[in-house]
Amino acid sequence: MKSAAIAILLLLSLALANNSRAQSVDIGPLSLGNSIHHRGLRINARDSGVDQVQGINFTLWKAKQNKRAHLDGIALGIIGPEAGTIRGIALGGVQIVAYEDLRGIALGGVGAGAGKSLSGIAVGLIGAGAGEDASGLLLGGIGAGAGGNLSGIGAGLIGVGVGEDATGLLLGGVGTGVGESMKGIGIGAGENLTGIALGGIGVGIGEDMTGAALSPIAVGVGGDASGVVIGGVGAGVGGNMTGLTAGLIGAGVSENAKGILLGGIGAGVGEDFTGLGIGGIGIGAGGTIKGITFGGIGVGAGENIKGITIGLGGVRAEDSISGGTASLVSIGARDINGIAISALNGLVFEDYWFRYRNERTTGIEFGLFNYAPELKGIQFGLLNYVGNNPRWARVLPFVNLHL
Repeated sequence: MKSAAIAILLLLSLALANNSRAQSVDIGPLSLGNSIHHRGLRINARDSGVDQVQGINFTLWKAKQNKRAHLDGIALGIIGPEAGTIRGIALGGVQIVAYEDLRGIALGGVGAGAGKSLSGIAVGLIGAGAGEDASGLLLGGIGAGAGGNLSGIGAGLIGVGVGEDATGLLLGGVGTGVGESMKGIGIGAGENLTGIALGGIGVGIGEDMTGAALSPIAVGVGGDASGVVIGGVGAGVGGNMTGLTAGLIGAGVSENAKGILLGGIGAGVGEDFTGLGIGGIGIGAGGTIKGITFGGIGVGAGENIKGITIGLGGVRAEDSISGGTASLVSIGARDINGIAISALNGLVFEDYWFRYRNERTTGIEFGLFNYAPELKGIQFGLLNYVGNNPRWARVLPFVNLHL
């Protein structure tokens, strides 16, 4: 009897909805039909022109012209609740639509979304999103997104997109994108990132980054970076870098770098580098290198090298080399200070041959041939040249010196 009575009531509400958008049968807290205002339990076939419902609202079909409706409490629908504003718990077999604001918990079989802001939890088999800002949890089987800002967690099997700023955690099976700034854990940001960016294919940050950016393929930061930048193939920073930069093929920093620079084949810095640098084939800086540097073939600086430097093929600086320097082939700079160990000290490989580069040397040299037009120190080698010695002592075997 009860099931038959409920079926009759539903059919009656459907008939009332088809006749007039404002017709309903109200029995205390129970409303059957398209009541415009109601508090309690409301059952209707299809909502149309509703103003406000507080309590439990259940509909059978997709709403019609219901963009100004306010649903507060529990909204249920076989197709799904649809209103201007939904607050509370919303469950839809197909979708949940809030043309303006959605606050609370929304579970849609296909999707859940808000035209403007969303606050709470939104889950959709296909997608979940907000036209403007979203805060809380967005889970989309394919994707999730917010046209404005996102604060919280956004996850999608394919991707997550945020038009402006994001704060929290973004997880995209293929990728995520943030139009402006990102704070938390994600994949990429159009402007600034503060937190962690993880990319299955790559990570791109348009401006500055503070935190970590990791990808098995490549990582690129357009501005300054502070933290960790690691790309399986390559890593690049367009501005200044402080921290760890590493790439299996190469690592590059356009301006200054401080910290650790690792390149499987090569590593380069446009201006000054300070720290530990290792390049499988070579490492170079347009300005000054300070610290510990190793290059499989060579190490080069446009200005100075200071610290401990090892370049198996050669070490070269345009101005000066200071500290401890070792190379199998050659070491060359205008000034050499400290300890230099190589086959050819004071020479560089240039234009397919070795050219004299040194003008002054202060310290100790070990090599097959040591060349110093002006020396303050001692040379050990098969042949040693000291230009500021008397003529008879300028070229000597084994040992030469000028103190």
